[in-house]
Amino acid sequence: MLVSSDEPRMVRVRVNVDRRRRRRRRLVLGGVLLLIVLGGVALALLARPLVSARTEAKAAQADLTAAKASLGDGRFAQARAQIRSARGHVAAAQDDVSGTGGDVWAVIPVAGRAVKDERHLVDALDETTSVAEIGARIYPVVSGKDASLVRGQRIDVKALAAVVARTGTIGPHLDRAVAELDQVSGSTPIVGAKVEDAKATAMSYLLPLQASYRKNEPLLRSLPSIVGADGARTYLLAMLNPAEQRYSGGGALSFTTMRFDHGAASFGTSVNVDDILAKGDQQSWTPVPGNIFHRKPPLRVTSSTFSPWWQVSSEELLRGYSKAFPGTRYDGVIGVDLQALASLFAITGPVDLPSFGSISSDNLVKTLAGSYGNFDSVAQRHQLNEQLVPAFRQKFFEGGQMKKKVESLVTSAKGRHFFLYFRDPHIQQGFARAGLSGNLSTTPNDYIGVFTQNLNGSKVDYWQHREVQSTVKLNADGSARVHLHITVTNGAPPYTLPVPDPGVGYTTRMLGARIAVFAPQHAFFRSTAINGHRFAFIRHEPKVAGVVNRRFIENTMRLDAGQSNTLDVTYKVKNAAEVASASSMTYSLTADPQDLVTPQTLKVTVLWPSGFAPTGALPAGWRATSTGATYSGPLAEQTQWRIPLAAQ
Repeated sequence: MLVSSDEPRMVRVRVNVDRRRRRRRRLVLGGVLLLIVLGGVALALLARPLVSARTEAKAAQADLTAAKASLGDGRFAQARAQIRSARGHVAAAQDDVSGTGGDVWAVIPVAGRAVKDERHLVDALDETTSVAEIGARIYPVVSGKDASLVRGQRIDVKALAAVVARTGTIGPHLDRAVAELDQVSGSTPIVGAKVEDAKATAMSYLLPLQASYRKNEPLLRSLPSIVGADGARTYLLAMLNPAEQRYSGGGALSFTTMRFDHGAASFGTSVNVDDILAKGDQQSWTPVPGNIFHRKPPLRVTSSTFSPWWQVSSEELLRGYSKAFPGTRYDGVIGVDLQALASLFAITGPVDLPSFGSISSDNLVKTLAGSYGNFDSVAQRHQLNEQLVPAFRQKFFEGGQMKKKVESLVTSAKGRHFFLYFRDPHIQQGFARAGLSGNLSTTPNDYIGVFTQNLNGSKVDYWQHREVQSTVKLNADGSARVHLHITVTNGAPPYTLPVPDPGVGYTTRMLGARIAVFAPQHAFFRSTAINGHRFAFIRHEPKVAGVVNRRFIENTMRLDAGQSNTLDVTYKVKNAAEVASASSMTYSLTADPQDLVTPQTLKVTVLWPSGFAPTGALPAGWRATSTGATYSGPLAEQTQWRIPLAAQ
């Protein structure tokens, strides 16, 4: 075979071409790798501001947390400095996430979502810092040694209007902060979990703050009008005695007028029961429509507060009081019981009452409610009632610490020891939403409301002890069968006077009471028994406009010192739980207290539907059983529990 002389040369050419191609590929690959490395370095450099933004945001959060503590302690200058520092960190974080690095990373697939999340988090922090800045301007006016809002018995109306106006600017910042957080997805791999945690932490702080603002802002808006900024306002101040109970709470036995004219408060003379009776043993007035506790006129003014809804009892009280003492147009009622007064004394210290010596938070209730039998005369007891009103006036308006005093009364309202009623329905609605109206809970789900009413004019309710046991069999459709077992004990000491126990009045140790069970909405009573003996019950249905009424049943008890009676009630609840689906529901129970000196004991046992179990940890105080859950504790304030359940 003949071989061309050109073949070796062609082979060499092909080899050289292949070498050049491999060399070019290596150069291209090296160039690409170099570009990747350089790009990675560039992206890393561009990412440095994003990392810095997180550091700045954490510093801002630390400053805001510290500022909150400083405001609470009255260190206003330090709080302002901490908020300024937070503002600086927020501004730096915004510059970091809004710069070139953030813009570049924002367009990179997947990673871009993390950048957008970080921008939303920083913007939410910016709005939160604005809220802190507003708060730092408001706090010194209403709290601290140099607070100018309240001076003696005068409220600075201009300062109050400024506080209200500034407070009104908080809402939009809160709404925008929550809206920014709502846009955080937390879906980016690796960093998504941290982003979601940051969002959850921020939401856990902002959502309650937003809800509180929305609930209280209408109330704050009405304050200038309440203190007479646009015309004088007059209120009836009622001092409530827990030793003589009504369904609404302590009996209203001492009164005075409280008038605000352009912020200046003035008080009338003290009025007690005898002063009212001197105007006539009973008075006739037009009852509140639908108030079945005012069955027919005439009625004693001190018996006007039988309804457990203070919105109703307050209006009845004003109508009756105005009949006994005509000539004054009242704009509302302020109710304060001895426990609430004692809480104020815990802030301000003791007071010296001319006839009774030093009265402190520790001995106030016992001295003023538990020692009636030790007083030598009716006149001395009435003298005691007369001195309650000046004591409240002194403790509330004098000595500063107004923020703590208001917080104390708000806390007292949770136990129904303090309430406010306004005849202006718009103002009343705001205070009702804030939980300050003294009305019963409006929950549509399971509910417990057990109250007694004194029938013999005694002060033995001071020693009343009450235990309520609720056994709930919850069904898969959200309904429940409920059995209440109630024990009422007269814990009064034995009667020791040389004359027979009269059975009524100041000195008796006999407890004459009517007891009532107020049921959940859409509840149907099945059976009732006193001391194990069944009795035919009458179901009462109040129908007062503007009030969420509750069906109730009642019976009477008469207990000597040391005796107990029981009441058993069985009923069916249509909506004890909120049903989301065939496999998901939330059991909801709300309990309203009565302002007893010794809080009622509440014991609850719930049996879950077959196959259902809680989806998370039980609320504080509850413990799991093999078939459900139980709770036991004192009922000192209105309490609601919600327990999510799911089919297993």
